[in-house]
Amino acid sequence: MQSRTFNKLMTIIFVLFLFSSCTSDFIVPDPPAPPPAPPSPNENKISYAGEIQPIFTAKCSFCHGVGATPPVLVSGKSYQSLMTMPGQIDTVTPGNSILYKKMVTGGSMAQYCNKANADSVYKWIRQGAKNN
Repeated sequence: MQSRTFNKLMTIIFVLFLFSSCTSDFIVPDPPAPPPAPPSPNENKISYAGEIQPIFTAKCSFCHGVGATPPVLVSGKSYQSLMTMPGQIDTVTPGNSILYKKMVTGGSMAQYCNKANADSVYKWIRQGAKNN
């Protein structure tokens, strides 16, 4: 009889201990990042036809030609190709643009691009990725 009472008491103590060790943490999400600063009015305007397409022609179009690896980056087709592929260009957060990330984060594309090329593409995206 004593053993049975002892077992019940131990079970109750164990259950109380088990429930008392449970805690609940509230996860507070980080506040959203502020939007990037708009380009300065004094910043030089990047021309797609004059600065971006020549980078693609010299560095990218041999692998990203018509019928090759998308996006198509040959003259006359590159702008439309970039704008229709989801994620390639993100004018809200230019650093999230797949095109820019591929140019700066390594891998096979980064070996063909230098920092100046990547900076020009970033500025062009930040300025609204216009077909100018």
